[in-house]
Amino acid sequence: MSESTLGDALKTRLLADAGQLEFAFKITDGVLTPEFYARLAKTFQERDLVKVRLLATARPARAGHIAHLVKHGQCTYVGMIGKDAVLFRPKGRDLPGK
Repeated sequence: MSESTLGDALKTRLLADAGQLEFAFKITDGVLTPEFYARLAKTFQERDLVKVRLLATARPARAGHIAHLVKHGQCTYVGMIGKDAVLFRPKGRDLPGK
């Protein structure tokens, strides 16, 4: 999983803001579908922070899910709050080709 390109101050603020959010999605072990990414893109149209609950218990599996979310969701990984990965994409930014 790639490191966040966010500055420390912004990362701290985003994690604090995300603490007030409910998770938007739950991910178990399995393949993330194009339909999932369409729903994720729609969620990013409404807000710039999304929490995704990762139910995989093994750290490598969680890291793999996060890397996949960042790559295919066109977003930035902010950090973890418990079992929830916090993802950031400026509100309204479309995926390429949309």
